[in-house]
Amino acid sequence: MTQIRHFDLEIAELKRSLATMGDLVERAIEFATRAIAHPTVEAREQARVFEDQLDALDSAIEDRCHQVLALQAPMAKDLRLLVSTMRVTLDLENIGDLAESLAKRATYIARHRLVRNPDATQPLSELARSMVHRAIESFIAGNIDLAKQVMDDEDRADELTKEGYTELRHLMREEPDRIDEYLHLHRALSHLEHIADIAVSIAEETVYATRGQMVRHHHEQLGDKP
Repeated sequence: MTQIRHFDLEIAELKRSLATMGDLVERAIEFATRAIAHPTVEAREQARVFEDQLDALDSAIEDRCHQVLALQAPMAKDLRLLVSTMRVTLDLENIGDLAESLAKRATYIARHRLVRNPDATQPLSELARSMVHRAIESFIAGNIDLAKQVMDDEDRADELTKEGYTELRHLMREEPDRIDEYLHLHRALSHLEHIADIAVSIAEETVYATRGQMVRHHHEQLGDKP
């Protein structure tokens, strides 16, 4: 088996591990957003199961990347892919942390008093999950067009977050005795927006790993290179 062939197998295995981690992250987001919509006192403990699995995968993928870097000494595009893979696994682990925190908000609300979610919560939850799914898919496949879709959705995620904040301010004025519960929902919206932002970061890594082009904060430059 040639060194090139062996390296290709290593990369394929890393992508499979990344896909597994991505699937787990999506399940964690789905669970957490469902918990916000229908709070339960068990939500946080159940979310920790996802977090523990994500931590283990994060460490395993990072260790494997370090081994490949040390043993294969990749150059150019292959090196970019490995570096980006480590960044993406960290991004996914961070999303797992945010999902657990979302579940923590749900547990608090369930233990106190149920309050109405802002209308923007559900569409923002769905958009954030979709952005993460497409970002992971774009990175694994090296699909620039799909990565651009994720970046283009950033503005919509910001708009939904602002709509949710505005509605929460009104709800707090109407029910000041429930302000603690509404503050937890405010935090939940912030987490969802952050998840969407991390999806954009993963999409940016797709461009870097595939093209060697840095587009962070400069998405308008995406079309500058073929």
